[in-house]
Amino acid sequence: MGGREESARRLSGCVTSLLTEQPFFGSLALRLALRPDPTRETLASDGRELRYSPGWVARTDADRIRTAVARVVLACALKHHTRRGGRDPERWQRASQCVTHAELRRAGFVLPAGAEAWEEVSVEDAYERLGEESGGEDASGEARGGAGEAGSSGSGDEGTDGGEASGSGDGGASEPSGPPGSGDEGKPGGDASGSGDGSGDPGGPSHASGSGEAGASGRDGPAGEGDSSAPPSHDPAGTGEVMDAAARGAGEEEDGASCADTPFDAAAEEQAWDEAMHQAVRLAKAEGSRPGRLEETLRDAHRSRLDWRTLLRQYLVSAARSDYRWSVPNRRFLDAGLYLPSMHCEGIDTLAVLIDTSGSLESGTLAAFWSEVRAVAEELRPHTLVVVQVDTRVQDTAVYHAGDLPEALVARGRGGTDFRPGFAWLAREGITPQCCLYLTDMECDRYPETPPPYPVLWCSWGREPSARRPAPWGERLDIAT
Repeated sequence: MGGREESARRLSGCVTSLLTEQPFFGSLALRLALRPDPTRETLASDGRELRYSPGWVARTDADRIRTAVARVVLACALKHHTRRGGRDPERWQRASQCVTHAELRRAGFVLPAGAEAWEEVSVEDAYERLGEESGGEDASGEARGGAGEAGSSGSGDEGTDGGEASGSGDGGASEPSGPPGSGDEGKPGGDASGSGDGSGDPGGPSHASGSGEAGASGRDGPAGEGDSSAPPSHDPAGTGEVMDAAARGAGEEEDGASCADTPFDAAAEEQAWDEAMHQAVRLAKAEGSRPGRLEETLRDAHRSRLDWRTLLRQYLVSAARSDYRWSVPNRRFLDAGLYLPSMHCEGIDTLAVLIDTSGSLESGTLAAFWSEVRAVAEELRPHTLVVVQVDTRVQDTAVYHAGDLPEALVARGRGGTDFRPGFAWLAREGITPQCCLYLTDMECDRYPETPPPYPVLWCSWGREPSARRPAPWGERLDIAT
């Protein structure tokens, strides 16, 4: 057991260093319970657990482990663990890797040599493209050798890259050759020669040669050890797997209740990851690490899938002051003897709500928006909620506390639109909210010369989203009422 405990400590150390160096990925990884699973080639996640091969963790370069952790949590944030449906699992796995590798590279991670990375493509589109490349042929029998996971004849949905070396014979992923320059060369642990970091580890999926601990399947540990109900492991690039959330085995939820007979709720799973993603983005920004293009990718992936009310709630929840503290350890990992920080939330101090009360504002839109703001405020209990009604000038201001919000607002103004007066009033009054919501139809191009020193969410309503004017800064939430 000593080797397994050492692997657990090593993996937890990689998660901790991610939290420091890549807080977006590290905070998402802390959501997952660590679970040793010798049936995995490298490591994998189903959105609840981070399953890892103890042998792979023990012999793999730490940078390679961090890259794999980051990849699987990013795949979960992008809903790859809930969106496969009836698609071929191996081709889906490879599509997931192609999509997430590009984002990881932009974030500064180093990929294994030959790892494919496709820009600006959804996982569904990548899946279809891989099917077109295979020409509908099922050539997986030769490519996977004795993987013990035969695909159905003629399915054309296999996840084997035609550029990869075949005949690994143990079901593990051999080092992909890929297109020239598609991977990051020279990384320790990036090939099977054992050059690595001096430890002689190949850094990739488990290979039987020389490990001294491979079972009959080529995985770590004795044959038959691990989760017998888990699907076969398939990690073509050696950067971690995403497992179907719907296929989770019997066990317990975090509150201790049995989940053996509980139907899988995809909507709840996706909402939980949406909230975690928004919180991770906020934490990363607070730590001075801006997700940049990754933030746009994640926002676009969720925008069309969730109701605006859900997204508004997620934005406000993630805006609450949150940080990780070591003084109260994360209980999820205590049973394994691992001490990782836990999330501490202090809530929202001041929330500003600016309302564009120009003549185009519809009473139904204002009523629906305010109803949602009140509902979330009742939950988060901000100390102060500042409401500013403004058209071309400030028409009305009010300061409320969580328990005394009015049931309805009466719009005042009905003139034109200018985005500058509301922000100027807040600055003049010395109010720096934790975040600011601005309800508007975006029919204006008069913005402050510089963005305010706090996050702004433009709650945009009116014309079709594609026809609405973009804001020069802040985030946008499209409202349909």
